[in-house]
Amino acid sequence: MTFRAREQLIGLVLVPALLLGLSACSPPEADNLPSDSNLGSSPAAPTSQVTSAQPTAQVAPAEPTSPQPTTPPETSPRAPATPAQPTAVGPSGNSTSGNPPGPAPEDSANVPPQNPTVVSWVPTGPIGSADPAPGQRYLMLQQFQCDDLARSVEGAADAAVWMAGAAVCRALQTGHHDDWEQASIAVAKTPRIPQKQCLEFRVAATSALVVAQYRSNPGGVFTAEPGPGEACPRQLLGLTVVDEDLRPVVGMPRASGPRSGGTVVRLDGYYVRVGSVLFDGVPTVPDIVSGGGDYQALYLRMPPAEGRETIRISITDTVEVAGTVTFFYDEPALPGSTIPPAAEPLTDSPVQSPPPRAASKGASRGKAGSPAGR
Repeated sequence: MTFRAREQLIGLVLVPALLLGLSACSPPEADNLPSDSNLGSSPAAPTSQVTSAQPTAQVAPAEPTSPQPTTPPETSPRAPATPAQPTAVGPSGNSTSGNPPGPAPEDSANVPPQNPTVVSWVPTGPIGSADPAPGQRYLMLQQFQCDDLARSVEGAADAAVWMAGAAVCRALQTGHHDDWEQASIAVAKTPRIPQKQCLEFRVAATSALVVAQYRSNPGGVFTAEPGPGEACPRQLLGLTVVDEDLRPVVGMPRASGPRSGGTVVRLDGYYVRVGSVLFDGVPTVPDIVSGGGDYQALYLRMPPAEGRETIRISITDTVEVAGTVTFFYDEPALPGSTIPPAAEPLTDSPVQSPPPRAASKGASRGKAGSPAGR
């Protein structure tokens, strides 16, 4: 009985020791389970085995090694992967994504902007309701219809000056070196234009000036602005005596005619549409022989003198017309006479015998200087 009692004592001592050992092994598993909520039910299976059966409790020390590879502190830093941020911004086209267009503003910022050179283009031209061909061409050039102008003058006799204007017009629009070279060649081929052809003269002068400015600065940028004033200032420049066929009478030092009236004169200058004719500043209703339409020369038949020595003629247009012209009332010399009519002797025969040489010289001087003598 003593042996059994001793065995019981040993058993009573060993059982608490085993329980104490099991309790010492179980806390690591209990501490690991609440620390990670993402482990799920897989780590819980070994704990049920540990609590249900004592023989399997010896395997428990090997189980804490299984959660270590999948511990949350190792997986959680990998979740916010920082390298993924640039790949998300790149497709959005953000300027911070490092796309090639990004440095372009920096490169262009290094190149200072070039100030354009302002050149004078053709000034405003007179435009009437029935413009002739030069007026229509000038309007196209003024409005930078370069190609339309070039097509409109193909085959025309006066195409050179308009083709030069169209070439310069195109060069101003494109700025290409080749177009400027073509414009230079076209300007060089332009013939001299008389100033009385005011539209063509203005086109030739403007084209040559613009090409000269380009040659002085071939790499420059040019912009055009309309020139000041008008291409053809409206003004009266002269008065021409014509015959019944409207042909100019040669050899007359000034526009003059008999006091009885009837002399036909042509108003010289540039005007589009005559609104009114003024004699000595007073509007009058003239005897119009020919003209009077848009861009047409006006021919008038002068009235009798009625005590006047001269008549000062002016006109009005759609805009102001500068200048006046003067008609003189003179008694012309009779055909074949060698002395002024006022000095002729009263005789029935108009034919006179040859006067002395001295008288002949005086008479010839009087005739040549009729404006001063009369």
